[in-house]
Amino acid sequence: MRRWASGRGVSASEFRRVYDGALLHAISRLLQAIHRESQVTRLFQDARGRWHLDVGRRNIMRVPVSGPLPFRRLETIGSPSVGRSAKRRRIRTVGTFLAALRRCLAGSEYSGVFAALHSDFENSVANVVLNRLIGRSLGEKACALEPAYQGHQYYPFPALRRGPSLSQVLECSHLCQEPVNLPLLEIGGCRLISCEFGSFEACLRAWSGLQVESRSTTLLPLHPWQLRLSPLVRELLVRKLAALSRRRIKAIPLASQRTCRIVRTGFDVKLPINATLTGEHRLLYRLNCENAPVVSALAKQLLDANGQRTFNFQEDLASIFHMELALGPHLSAIIRAPVQAQPGEVVVPAINLWTGRAEARALLQSADAARIEEFFDRYCRVLMEGPVRFCSQWGMAFEPHLQNVYVALRNGLPSRIVLRDLDNSVLDARRVRPALRALGLELAEDTWRHMPAFEIGGKRLVQAMLFGHLGEVMWCLTQSAGIESEKLVSIVEDTWSDLTAGAPSASARKSVKKLRSWSNAVKATLHTRLHRSTTMQFVRE
Repeated sequence: MRRWASGRGVSASEFRRVYDGALLHAISRLLQAIHRESQVTRLFQDARGRWHLDVGRRNIMRVPVSGPLPFRRLETIGSPSVGRSAKRRRIRTVGTFLAALRRCLAGSEYSGVFAALHSDFENSVANVVLNRLIGRSLGEKACALEPAYQGHQYYPFPALRRGPSLSQVLECSHLCQEPVNLPLLEIGGCRLISCEFGSFEACLRAWSGLQVESRSTTLLPLHPWQLRLSPLVRELLVRKLAALSRRRIKAIPLASQRTCRIVRTGFDVKLPINATLTGEHRLLYRLNCENAPVVSALAKQLLDANGQRTFNFQEDLASIFHMELALGPHLSAIIRAPVQAQPGEVVVPAINLWTGRAEARALLQSADAARIEEFFDRYCRVLMEGPVRFCSQWGMAFEPHLQNVYVALRNGLPSRIVLRDLDNSVLDARRVRPALRALGLELAEDTWRHMPAFEIGGKRLVQAMLFGHLGEVMWCLTQSAGIESEKLVSIVEDTWSDLTAGAPSASARKSVKKLRSWSNAVKATLHTRLHRSTTMQFVRE
């Protein structure tokens, strides 16, 4: 990374400054996860009122931190140190941090998986450095739509990328100067699922803007990385069982890196990548593809029937996937409708409000404390009302973390949210099955066998909404606007109270109260990643 930066004219002092910031951010995310998920840390205040986190039992790493933040969050605010109080040594490099952390975690639950922690942490820091250097160099004419470059706050290893090479990331990422070319693969054996389109050709014309006629093979979009990262795609091309079309489609990757905005039409296309990004392997599995348009249609129908004004969805209009089970996760796509602003609105990705461009700073720069509190009150209500209502009344648990939400602003205040990424929703069979039957819709036959317990879905909803969204908003407001954290917490609690009081039935009120009781539930993201597990777990409620 140093060699690459030097070759681009980044001075040694500038590189060091970016490296220090990236290392501090990565340390903060990792230690927060260790503190939340385990019993090997101690949070305390010294005689001068400063907060510290001690990591370990015999060998101790001491870290200056923010103190306890809402929803079991904390932020590292200075370099860790090791040694006795009179001779403590500051840690300023990845290597010294990991060596010290290994000693501190000896004999703990992390000892057996420390090699994985070591590898992921190095990868994370390198990619946060890369993102920050690229992000800072983006000019006003850059095409990046969601240029979040500081580092993900939801996962313990921000910006983790396992698979794509440096050259691939420079050519295609969410920090692009220019649109990228999405390849189209000519291949047979694909299936289309859609409540909107009756043929592959109609679907392709809508999302791509291409003029196409009926054909025997499907034109399936591929992420540019997938051509080199997927051995299955490479083998199909070598054996001439598939071919690359001469046509290409201009697109801009969004913050997730695998979802791309089509320049010509404004549709979004979610694509599989045979790589690990942030914390999960990003293939696109059959049940997600089969169910995405159905779940989206049900959610939209419930929304329209019940007059929810502060909530909407980016609709999953179609999915395409190869019917061969081994090929489907590598060869698939979910097609999403463009997000439309209503008259008088400006629609902004939530991730752009609070990270990257941090557009909320400009929006609130001249606001007084009362206006900022009004803004946050409205923000809480539009973010929480729809997801809580769908979960408590209709048995649909979404994941409204920072990256999944668009915020509509009217007269400078939040008026509604638009939620995306519905294909991984957790559903309650007791309530959703009858609703689907009434609409003549049907999920894949083995859906319920693989569906997590609905209580897990509720916990994930609350974790994403509070820890993964409002927690970051509250930290930004306390740091940039000087609003007391306690005031923001009281606004969140008032919102919960109003949602409980406004529930239409006793059972719905009970459900809202249960969701509220999970405000401090902790999703075991670090444990899951280090053990390479796919099972969703919660600890320390």
